[in-house]
Amino acid sequence: MADRFLPPPMKATQEQMDAADVPYHYRDYCAHMYIDYKECRLTSGFSWRTKCAHELHAYNKCEYKEFKRRVAIAIEEKRRRGLIAA
Repeated sequence: MADRFLPPPMKATQEQMDAADVPYHYRDYCAHMYIDYKECRLTSGFSWRTKCAHELHAYNKCEYKEFKRRVAIAIEEKRRRGLIAA
């Protein structure tokens, strides 16, 4: 099962996340995109909503893909245990 749903590589290091003050609940496989979004938001001023839309969309898409991976792992585990039909 673990071979089918390999996690993506971590692109942001612990030092990069510490330097960018990334909250602990955002330190996942999409942290590098969160850092880009946060940097854009801090440098764009009052118009960050329009200027950082691409970064926000990319981050949300990454989080959604990670959510789908975790759901697939949970379904596979339930099938393995016999809790749901195959």
